[in-house]
Amino acid sequence: MSVIATLEALPSDGLTVSALDALDFVVPGAWANATSFDAIAAQAVGLNKPALLAEIRRRSDAIVAADPRFAQALAAYQVVDKVDQVAAATAAVSKVGSLFGGSLGFLEQFTPKPETTQSLDAGAKLLAEVVAFGLLNGMPTDRDGLQRFVNALADYAEFDLVRIAAWVVYDGLLPLGPNFLTTIQGTFRDLADNALGDHAGMAALAERIPGDSSAAKKAFVLDTIDATGEWVQSFVTEHGLTQDKVMGQLQGTLSLAEGSLDVVAAAIDASTSIMSHTGTQTVARALARRAADELRDDVWQQYVAGL
Repeated sequence: MSVIATLEALPSDGLTVSALDALDFVVPGAWANATSFDAIAAQAVGLNKPALLAEIRRRSDAIVAADPRFAQALAAYQVVDKVDQVAAATAAVSKVGSLFGGSLGFLEQFTPKPETTQSLDAGAKLLAEVVAFGLLNGMPTDRDGLQRFVNALADYAEFDLVRIAAWVVYDGLLPLGPNFLTTIQGTFRDLADNALGDHAGMAALAERIPGDSSAAKKAFVLDTIDATGEWVQSFVTEHGLTQDKVMGQLQGTLSLAEGSLDVVAAAIDASTSIMSHTGTQTVARALARRAADELRDDVWQQYVAGL
């Protein structure tokens, strides 16, 4: 399925949308659920002219056909969500609608992830973010590219900002506690060099991880976690995020009246597609901007040629 078709197939409501809406207390007004490529393109160019939007759509399809990086970035976001969902019990997922209203007795059917598994999953999602960022910005995912990613975090907005907020809250703070970064770092440091391939998400991203050996790839993953740590800690502090505050806020929107934090996190993890949903929106926006830039260049060249 193309980037545009994937975007326009995103749900307008449901579990993922509710979980993202629930993060408005962290990043107020940062996210709106865009599922129309024309709307994203109109925002990118600042104009809402049907003929212009049709041309951007046409060019976008041509760009995706010629440049695999957009599909590769989309795949990076998608694969880490699939890992979570495959691990979920089908029977429990079928009842997870109660998470957003009604009894939460179904949560008893979820077994919280072991700390090591949760840490590996969180690390895989952060790595997918770096990989996709590098693909969309034309930068190699080496250490130089990693530093540019860390610098760019300060400018994250809209789809990107709510996605990183979701990672902090749902993948870090809720299941692992206030020292989640230290826990994630420790898990990866203690991991055998060749054990990255045993994790489905890491294995799927392996060819995008810089390094010509398992040890080098592990070192890059650790660099990624270490480099982003300062920004993430500042984000947590700036927004006053604690487990109690998060649960207090979520009780008003996700009906979380009971259930241990790690079980709630496991239910959200297994039942939503936050990375792929917002990642699709991010890729679509980058695609629309690329198409608009190409169109501007063509128009300018035609103008100059006619002088």
